[in-house]
Amino acid sequence: MPTKAELQARVEILEKENASLKGMLARAERELSGKLLPEELPPADIPDRVSWWMKYFRAPWEAFWCYDHRGWCDELDSSFPYFAEGNSCPECRR
Repeated sequence: MPTKAELQARVEILEKENASLKGMLARAERELSGKLLPEELPPADIPDRVSWWMKYFRAPWEAFWCYDHRGWCDELDSSFPYFAEGNSCPECRR
């Protein structure tokens, strides 16, 4: 039988998880309604290849954006979507 402290710790974990899921749901609803917040919008037009990758891998645009060079990745890590460290943009390969 779990102790009161263990149950309270479990409740805290579940409340954090619930809050996270509520945030994900709110973003999905904003995305479906076309009313994303300014910080959720992509910084540049999304190329066709990246749009295809987003649909195919069911990943957000952030997975394909190179934050170092502020451009779209055009090559994916060989282990993508499990690893994205190898994703690269043209500037990364120079």
